[in-house]
Amino acid sequence: MDKTACRYHPEQPATWLCRSCERSYGDCCIPLNMDAPDDAPRCPMCSSQLEFLGAANTAQPFWQRLPAFFLYALQPGPLAFAALLAVASIFMPRSIILWVILFSIATKYFHSVIEANSLAVKAAPSLTSAFTGEGFSLFFKQLAVFLIAFAILWLAADFNSEALYWCVNIGLLLVMPASIIRLALDKDLSSALSPEQVGQVITAMGWRYLILCAFLFILWQSPGWVAYMLAHGLPRVILLPVMAFAFAYFGVVMCAMMGYVVFQYQGALGYVIVDEDSQAGFAADEYQRRKALAETEIRLKEGQSDNALETLTAALEKHPDDLKLNERFHQLLFNLNSGERCLRHLQHYMPLAARLNPALGATALLNARRFKADYLPDDPLVCERIAEALAMRHKNREALSLLRNLHQRAPDYPQIPRAYLLAARIFAEGLGQVEQAQKLLQFVRLRYPQSPLLGEVANLEATLAKLSGMPG
Repeated sequence: MDKTACRYHPEQPATWLCRSCERSYGDCCIPLNMDAPDDAPRCPMCSSQLEFLGAANTAQPFWQRLPAFFLYALQPGPLAFAALLAVASIFMPRSIILWVILFSIATKYFHSVIEANSLAVKAAPSLTSAFTGEGFSLFFKQLAVFLIAFAILWLAADFNSEALYWCVNIGLLLVMPASIIRLALDKDLSSALSPEQVGQVITAMGWRYLILCAFLFILWQSPGWVAYMLAHGLPRVILLPVMAFAFAYFGVVMCAMMGYVVFQYQGALGYVIVDEDSQAGFAADEYQRRKALAETEIRLKEGQSDNALETLTAALEKHPDDLKLNERFHQLLFNLNSGERCLRHLQHYMPLAARLNPALGATALLNARRFKADYLPDDPLVCERIAEALAMRHKNREALSLLRNLHQRAPDYPQIPRAYLLAARIFAEGLGQVEQAQKLLQFVRLRYPQSPLLGEVANLEATLAKLSGMPG
């Protein structure tokens, strides 16, 4: 079964489908609202209700999860079940009724393992679940399936054709896992015997069904190999419970694998199952933010720039100080070459970016100067923080342009000494202009004699004096 990817993020699996416009979406495009879990998501393009695909495209292939199946059988429930069969093999009286009861319990437990794994439940069923609830009749239904299979094999043997016998034998072995899966899921004997229902399981998996059968055959033989290796070293009284324990353990591993293939191929089998680790919902504010960003990206990829702007504008009206929304809005305006609107938006976005992420503010300033070469933020603190971010990106001249004549542009700004100390470092370290840096430091020392930064000014002056060969 080929997996479907998100239409707009091919590297992400699809979890939602719009039947109206035939678009598939991943969790990346369709966030969920934690505060309204019953509200079905709608298609960002046509507003039709989306169809949930479950984990059909996100499930890991079963052959990559082999260690997980063996670990699954080591949980308390399966181990207690295996211990029960081991003890029963020693102390159980030779009563057909008691053995039928034991096998019905075992069958119920095995089928509950298949069902639990088909629903992606990581915790194995407890031992007590094998004694409660419905499902004890599954033993007789499963027994009927086996008896019918043996009857077919017996009839094939009557034809005195070895080739026919082995063809029927292999065919029954190949069909049996799909029949067991059907019985475990539907609890109906007719489903387990229906060629259509059994064939649906095989068709859903395709050639991968042969891989499943190969693994199941190996696991089915494993208790026998365990008994063979221990037969010459253990007495019968110990060998019997060991074999019973191994049968239970490997049986749980087999059933866990069969149940998981239902989860993996749920789409083709007509099921919709959610993984326990599937996407969780977001709180209302975060949901609205993610929804707006996702819809904007979708609209842009569809060439609907105006709709993308409308989506972001509506989101910013509700969340004006959201940095990501503002950054996306700025980039969109810049890419659309909407200079006037972009510069107008910077009056709000630049101080926000300078406070929360100066690197974004530096990018915004460089973009702004594509529209207006002498663009300067009004706030001196914004200029200082953006200048520092630009200097870290080695945009030294752009950084200095923000700090030039700052004492004249903002005479009441209390951090002029700090800003000019930064400018002096940019002159000296970034541009190698030691003389300009010294003049700026001298200006700070003379103009702001009460500044607590005079110690740093003196240290930098001493360093610059050594670099220029002047006495300190």
